[in-house]
Amino acid sequence: MSITELIKYIILGIIQGITEVLPISSSGHVAIAQELFSLQSDQGMLFLILVNIGSLLAVIYHFRRKVGTLLSGFIRFIFRPSSRAQTTDDFHYCIKIAVASVPLGIVGLALNDIIKTQYASHALLMVGVGLLVTATCLYLVKDASAVNGRQYVTYKDALYIGVGQMFAVMPGLSRSGITTSTALGRKMSMETALVFSFMMYIPASIGSSIKYVWDISQNPTALGFDPTNFSQYLYYFLALLASAFATLFSLKFIFRLFRRGRLVVFSIYTFILGMIALIAGVLSV
Repeated sequence: MSITELIKYIILGIIQGITEVLPISSSGHVAIAQELFSLQSDQGMLFLILVNIGSLLAVIYHFRRKVGTLLSGFIRFIFRPSSRAQTTDDFHYCIKIAVASVPLGIVGLALNDIIKTQYASHALLMVGVGLLVTATCLYLVKDASAVNGRQYVTYKDALYIGVGQMFAVMPGLSRSGITTSTALGRKMSMETALVFSFMMYIPASIGSSIKYVWDISQNPTALGFDPTNFSQYLYYFLALLASAFATLFSLKFIFRLFRRGRLVVFSIYTFILGMIALIAGVLSV
């Protein structure tokens, strides 16, 4: 077992967990860490699935009451007509999440191969542009918390937010940053925008994991895992744990900062990081 390799996996798991939740792009940070700091572990699809699952489990745990209420209400609305007066809001909320998830699914499947090809050749350039777009979106709504206050989500909101999330297929463009900015632009309250964004994250994360599994079934060598190497079991397990705990930490952090109207902090950070990535990408061409 290599201590250096172990640390690399833990670092990448922490980066994934922290940046998956904060509006600063997880894919962008992982790419920059790999390119600039030589964190080129031999992880493949399995690694991506596991750190993704780590963040997903953390989000579900953090919002366990909300998720449980929505699932219960949705099921009762369908199978127990007598309860529909009490469960109609939960049912429609779930449908709105589905509506908001459709654009990402369509674009992700349609452009996946193109994005992967371009990313292989121009990783830092793409990440840099994505981070700068994220910075711009966050800056445009930096004062939103002081003027917005709608406490509900309409189907039109869901469609607009879904279209915004659609662009998150671009590396470096933060999914949570785009969805939250779009929701705030639709005059929703900060709390409502954040909760809906994270409810959207759940199907997006599940869909992403399914896509990884499909890719592995088509190309088993993409698994990136040697079942005869005991050390890799430890590397991957610790990466999953690091991702989960870092995600839980970030969830508390993001709500605290967003409630205080500190969107500009994330905007400045992603702008600086985006410029660094862009310059590094240009110099590496």
